[in-house]
Amino acid sequence: MVQKKVSAKKPLPKENKEVSTQKTGLPTEGGRQINYPVLSFILFVAALVIWFFVGSMFMEMAVEENFCHIRRSDKPKPAGEVVAIIGDESLYMSEVRDYAKTIPQLADMPFEVIYPQLLQAMVDSRVLRMAADKAGTIKRKEVQKALELAHEEVIAKAYLEEELKKRATTERLKALYESEIKKARPVEEIHAKHILVKTEQEAKNILIRLRAGGSFAMAANKYSLDRAAQDGDLGYFTEDDMIPEFSRAAFALQKGQISEPVQTPLGWHLILLEDRRMAEPPAFEDVKEELKELLMKQDVSKVLADERAKLKVRIRKPKLNTLKK
Repeated sequence: MVQKKVSAKKPLPKENKEVSTQKTGLPTEGGRQINYPVLSFILFVAALVIWFFVGSMFMEMAVEENFCHIRRSDKPKPAGEVVAIIGDESLYMSEVRDYAKTIPQLADMPFEVIYPQLLQAMVDSRVLRMAADKAGTIKRKEVQKALELAHEEVIAKAYLEEELKKRATTERLKALYESEIKKARPVEEIHAKHILVKTEQEAKNILIRLRAGGSFAMAANKYSLDRAAQDGDLGYFTEDDMIPEFSRAAFALQKGQISEPVQTPLGWHLILLEDRRMAEPPAFEDVKEELKELLMKQDVSKVLADERAKLKVRIRKPKLNTLKK
């Protein structure tokens, strides 16, 4: 397939044998390359955040006196399958799934793929928490302060998210959709086929056969390295969807015209232009979630302004020597 900048489009092959879009030998899921070093780093940071700041979820600490008196007995026992036993405590599959939901960067990744790293991060966090229990870490003043701050931040964030979701009504989303459609610049898209080979000479030999009346589809199925594109068909795409060298050549063609051999980092292409048209705007349902995110971002300042208006907020200028401490 021809590589495009937009994931919804078909990517170009990057290997000469069984054409693949992978940049490394790492496995992929659903066409997306999974960057395990980045994934491990995200999980490590998330585990530290939970350990130091969000103690109420996974650390099951007994926070004393000046914090919310969160006790193990106050928490509902997790249900489902036990996936690990640490000392005398059990870790449940439901807890691992809940943990995954707290990390937005992992939202699009299949749970079965990220599960081993999630489980390891949670086991490590539980081991450290149990060690902290024995050491009396919870009694340290700086830990108490950090937990108090985390408590306030978690509640504030939860309230903000609830308010933003309430405001993101279907009517407002549709109004935003219409507004964005009107602002969008009309974009031309083309329907093309291609044949990808290793060398320029191969491309020239195939071009001679095609100009003598040969079938482009049959030649693509026989010679092209892009096995994913049946008959060499790439469907419709915009200029920004493809790598620059390919797009420039494809969009310069007339309907029914076959290009001269075109070189890209993947090899040599012959391109047949099938059709041109103006791209249709995406359907509302296809972009509903993106619109919701956009609307929620726009509403953050409005929610804050509304809540500030309900209270008397007075900012005092601090003393100079206080700031310098």
